[in-house]
Amino acid sequence: MRIVAAAAIVALLAMPAYAEEDPAKIEGNKALEQKKKESAEIEKAYRETIRRTRGDEPVKKADLWGNLR
Repeated sequence: MRIVAAAAIVALLAMPAYAEEDPAKIEGNKALEQKKKESAEIEKAYRETIRRTRGDEPVKKADLWGNLR
């Protein structure tokens, strides 16, 4: 009898895990995904702008001993 009762309790505790999600949570997740997508687009545009501004000029190496020779 104890085994049957324990099995019933375990089954009842596991049932909420299989339940459908709350619609409010689903909407919240959609909003969160939208914010992540927007921030990724902003980050991509920022990196593209930085790459364009730095890529135009060649890097000039400094010769620290050039004036002493």
